[in-house]
Amino acid sequence: MHNLRIPIEPYEGDLSGVAHYLDRMNFQLLTQIAPYKNNNIWTALSLHGFGSNASDIFKPGFVDTKVEVDTQLQWTSLFNESIMKPISEMISKLPCNFERIRFTKLVAGKTLKKHTDNIDDDIKNKKIARLHIPIRTNNDVIFTFYENENDLKGKLFNLKTGHYYYLDVTKHHSVSNNSNIDRYHLVIDCFVNDELKTLFKGIF
Repeated sequence: MHNLRIPIEPYEGDLSGVAHYLDRMNFQLLTQIAPYKNNNIWTALSLHGFGSNASDIFKPGFVDTKVEVDTQLQWTSLFNESIMKPISEMISKLPCNFERIRFTKLVAGKTLKKHTDNIDDDIKNKKIARLHIPIRTNNDVIFTFYENENDLKGKLFNLKTGHYYYLDVTKHHSVSNNSNIDRYHLVIDCFVNDELKTLFKGIF
C-alpha cells in the first residue's frame, strides 16, 4: 500500500477560512512534471522554503528555472498571516525539522495523469518524508496509486480534510479533482529522525 494515514490526531477545526484565503492568492506554476508545464492545473505557494516570499516554491539547484532561489530555509511571509494559525497548529504536531512546506492546488475538474514526482535524492533515500494534509477536498477528489508503471487499475483513495498522510511519491500515482471546487493540500517535507521513524513504524 502506497498511501498511509499517519497516527496523529487529525485537525478537527474549520479550515474553510484558510481555503477562502488561498482562493485569492496567486499560485505559482509547478513545472517539473510533463505534460503539466506552463499551465495552471497544478500550482503551489510556499509556507516554508528557500526564500521569504510565498512565491519561492523551488529548491536551489533542483529545478531548471530562471527564478532566483535563496539558499537559506525560512518561513515565508504567508506563514505570519493570522489566518494561518490552524496551519501552524497542524505543523506543530510533527516531531521533525522541515525542508519545504507548500500549499498545492489542483484546479476544479482537472486530473494529474499517472506519474511519479520529480524528486531529489533525499526523498528517494528516505532522508526526507513527504506528507500531505488535505485543507480543502471532497469525495470527488481521488488519488490512485499503482503497483508499477504497467498497472492500469491501481488502488483508489479519498483523503480526508485535516488528516495526516504519508504518500510515497516515488511510486506511480494520479490525482483527479472531479469536483467544481479547487483542491488544496498542505505538502510537508520532513527531515526524517528517530522520533518520526517511531511514529511511522510499519508505514515508512
